[in-house]
Amino acid sequence: MNLSLKDLKIQPFSLINTRGEVLYISDGFERIFFSLISGNSFSEYIHPEERVEFKRWLNNLNHNHQGLVKTFRLIDQNGRVKGAMVRAEPLSDNRIILWFWEEKGSREVDDYWEKALTPAMEAIFSSILDGIFLVNIEGKLIEINEALSEMLGYHKFELIGLPVGKFFVDQPQDIGRATQRFARIMKYGRVKEVNLTLKDRWGKDVEVSFNGAVIREKGRLVGILGVVRDLRRSKLMQKLQEKTLELEQALAELSRQSRLKDDFLSLVGHELRTPLSNILGYAEFLVEGNLDAGERAEYIQVIYQESRRLARLVNEILDLSRMEAGRLIYHHMYYPLDSVLEQAIGVAESEAEKKGIVIEKELGFGKEIWLDPDRIKQVTINFLNNAIKYSPSGTKIWVKSRLQDSGALVSVQDQGVGIEEKDQKKIFEKFGRVEDIEHHHQGAGLGLTIAKGIIEEGHKGKIWVESEGKGKGSIFYFWLPERAPDE
Repeated sequence: MNLSLKDLKIQPFSLINTRGEVLYISDGFERIFFSLISGNSFSEYIHPEERVEFKRWLNNLNHNHQGLVKTFRLIDQNGRVKGAMVRAEPLSDNRIILWFWEEKGSREVDDYWEKALTPAMEAIFSSILDGIFLVNIEGKLIEINEALSEMLGYHKFELIGLPVGKFFVDQPQDIGRATQRFARIMKYGRVKEVNLTLKDRWGKDVEVSFNGAVIREKGRLVGILGVVRDLRRSKLMQKLQEKTLELEQALAELSRQSRLKDDFLSLVGHELRTPLSNILGYAEFLVEGNLDAGERAEYIQVIYQESRRLARLVNEILDLSRMEAGRLIYHHMYYPLDSVLEQAIGVAESEAEKKGIVIEKELGFGKEIWLDPDRIKQVTINFLNNAIKYSPSGTKIWVKSRLQDSGALVSVQDQGVGIEEKDQKKIFEKFGRVEDIEHHHQGAGLGLTIAKGIIEEGHKGKIWVESEGKGKGSIFYFWLPERAPDE
């Protein structure tokens, strides 16, 4: 065939060699389709899903396929897809001429998208973090942004030109039905927040939230815009936000604990300095002499009381330190609980009498129980000392014990200042302080923290407080199991 390229240049065709490399393209091809680069393989301009078929088709031209018209999707340098009908004709000089006809469709709609999909619009699509896709009136994908490509694991050129049903199924026989279902979803012209399941390139489900709208040009339907948000990423962000909130709360709690620790150290320093100053001051008076018998006895009593106060504070600090290190020693045995409570009441009665407070007891448990007598006595004395400290003169304190839930329930009730509900858990915390009370009373506030450790960790029991609020008194409880934990 003697071919004059000059005469045929208005016809859409391309000349390639047997290796499939572009030798020449006509003006007609550039006008209807796009420009090609000489020397490039023509298969680079074929849709990725059809390249293998295209190469096979070319290789089989000499096996009775000459003149057979095939349909392929062409892709230009900007990723736009055009359908084309192609007929290949081998030439005598080992060249092949490819004749092209534009695949029939809506020329007006294609013109609209050629004008709409400008580089600026494509740049906007690329910058959006949610998945974006455009579908023409034939249900084929004509544009996909990078976010959607990454979400589904495809390169955009692998999807452009395919039916939109490809998003929802991975079997070829199902794509048509899926595309029809998508069209039914869009029948009202707009969709707001519909949860759908897409398929990635490996066949795995991708849960997304879908928003869509039809696009019209002068009243004529030209396509559909879809926006999908990866719910997996949204759930991950939600979990990240939850973890961030947890970390912020933990940091706030650490900051609070740090402030409380500083306050505690300041308080302990004050509590240590006061009795030491009193002991040193009265000891100096005794050393100087010139005191009568009454003054000497009074000063010795003050030194004794301040020494006990100092020893109690030091013992509390040591107990807390041992408890946190897991080295607090217990000596458990079966022992009458009510006897321990009697001993604790005997220790506290002298302080109660000084304030005119009466301690009444109703000890009805009456049995031996597995406990460390000294530690339970320590807890009960702490309850009683607090009740005395925060109760006005002329009131009463009740100490009770009874059998409950296969164990012993002990309560110490007072008619004192009471505790607000918001503070009832805080008073058992390390360095926990009820501010308006602690500012007016002695003590480092460690007794209840130690009591909580003794009951819960040392005896596997429970400890809590009940109060109806300020001025309505409090009831402190602890409960101990009747038997040893391993029985």
